[in-house]
Amino acid sequence: MSGTSELEALRESAVFIDGEGHDILRAMGNDRVSFLHRITSGKVAGLEVGQGGRTLLLDVRGHVLASLLVFIRGESLRLLVPGGQGAEVAAGLEKFAIMDNFQIALEAKLASLAVLGPKAAQALAGAGVAVPPSLVEAPLFAHEEVTSDVSGPLWIAHGHRCGADGLCVVANRASHDALVAALRAGGTLRLPAEIVEATRIAALEPAPGQEITPERFPVEIGLGAAIDHSKGCYVGQETIVRMRDRGTVRKRLVLLRSYGSDLPTAGDKIAAERQPSAGQITSAARLPGEWPVALAILANAVPVGAAVRIQHAGADLPAEVAAESPPWG
Repeated sequence: MSGTSELEALRESAVFIDGEGHDILRAMGNDRVSFLHRITSGKVAGLEVGQGGRTLLLDVRGHVLASLLVFIRGESLRLLVPGGQGAEVAAGLEKFAIMDNFQIALEAKLASLAVLGPKAAQALAGAGVAVPPSLVEAPLFAHEEVTSDVSGPLWIAHGHRCGADGLCVVANRASHDALVAALRAGGTLRLPAEIVEATRIAALEPAPGQEITPERFPVEIGLGAAIDHSKGCYVGQETIVRMRDRGTVRKRLVLLRSYGSDLPTAGDKIAAERQPSAGQITSAARLPGEWPVALAILANAVPVGAAVRIQHAGADLPAEVAAESPPWG
């Protein structure tokens, strides 16, 4: 069955994901760390060179404009944002930098790819990239510069995607293409887009444009852990703190397993016992040989394990709430 070999490789050895990638931003200026710590939701100040984390750019109402991966470097700071959002994120940050020594630019000549699975480092080694063992064993978002005889200088970060640990590689486009060719030559499989989507959903990972939209709060879409509750003000903080202190989070991101041949679609409504309008599907896919899976924004009153009905194309698809992402991480 199509995708079965690649799925096995993700779970047992290594695969690579290429295609959509990230936009890569470079932040400069003496205030780059303090500015981003003050404007975005997560912890930036206090991170050391070689460390990183997730933070969010929110609007003043607390809605998510973008999810950012931040990496601390010696004389700059690197941000990875979803592909196609780089210019918008840079402009959104720049409008707050009134009295700050802060500059940000899109590094359009750089491209990224992900190598995932328990043997990701070995796959890169087979492609001529020696990954430092300390990076593989380090916490998520740790990163280092490395060199390769095949691909030239590379920047590698310890990451997690599609439910699997792995390595995110950033390089200029010529080096990126050379690395892709070397991975293929070494037998590393490319994970097809449909399997990327299905494993992302099964791992409860929100995606831009699907779960991550300007109408959603971070605590509704599994991004509560990207909020640093110990720091001072950031854009959108007032709403987030009010939701936390008053306990007003009424819905959260869940994983549904649908029992039927039909695949739900984004926008399908969800009904539960004694709650005819319980939520809405945000994305859906199917792993080879398995029932469909879907992500949904669902009322907190509907617990994990509950039976629900997905209202799709005039019919009710039976489903179960398989897992949830707690609002605060």
